[in-house]
Amino acid sequence: MSKTNKTFLAVAILGIAAGGIIDFGGLNLDSRWTVVLPLGAVFFGVFMIALVLEKEMAKYDAEHAGENIPPNPTIP
Repeated sequence: MSKTNKTFLAVAILGIAAGGIIDFGGLNLDSRWTVVLPLGAVFFGVFMIALVLEKEMAKYDAEHAGENIPPNPTIP
């Protein structure tokens, strides 16, 4: 797992845990804090997408590593 995937997973776990405590713990907080639980779920979805595409991105990078694309020749 890359550092980005680990970050997405950490944010997702923290968001879901904190959101669960805030939403279901009976705390008397401002209602705007309830956005933490859905944000945790969104970051979990982003983590899952990044995890699925990680091998494909590595394969794409390996295929195009040898290509040396020259700069645009029309620019003086």
